[in-house]
Amino acid sequence: MPLADWFAGLDAALRRSPTLFDGRAVILDLAALQPEPEALRTILADLRQRRIRILGLEGAEIGDDGLPPLLANGRPTKNLDLPALPPAEPETTSLTIEGSVRSGQSIVHRTGDVTVMGSVSSGAEILAGGSIHIYGALRGRAIAGAARNPRARICCRKFEPELLGIDRLVRTAEDMGSHLRGRPAQIWLDGGAIRMASLD
Repeated sequence: MPLADWFAGLDAALRRSPTLFDGRAVILDLAALQPEPEALRTILADLRQRRIRILGLEGAEIGDDGLPPLLANGRPTKNLDLPALPPAEPETTSLTIEGSVRSGQSIVHRTGDVTVMGSVSSGAEILAGGSIHIYGALRGRAIAGAARNPRARICCRKFEPELLGIDRLVRTAEDMGSHLRGRPAQIWLDGGAIRMASLD
């Protein structure tokens, strides 16, 4: 609260990166807000106007028809908690993109590193289970370590990203400063925080 300020910040992020939520299913955490059902419907309508699709709700006890399902730790609360087998270790592979990734393209490779021989345009996205290596400019979004790999890194020849992420941590353009802009850079996790440094 106030929600008007929260939506103003969201709109500013969408102006910088209009495709930030395109094709994404979002979970809305209501623990700090606890709205009434009617207020929640208004919030969901405002998010739909911004092309943000809400997959489910967490942190709320609203049992009302017509709303997205209630989730706990990303799972529906009405499902039975059955013992799960540990997931099999995926085979680690690498993916090489010959050329550049154009605006609107999304490259997803959850089992290893991604190498882009060209650039990543504004509005494009790379998501990798391992590290991301870009031999040109990084102007779009790059998310490394998506397979819960905190040792993953992002390296690029020209640093101009819209958004960076490693493991579960992200930084948007306004949080990065301008000291590395246009320079070769590497990004990694250290002590639970995203670090950035020049490769010069």
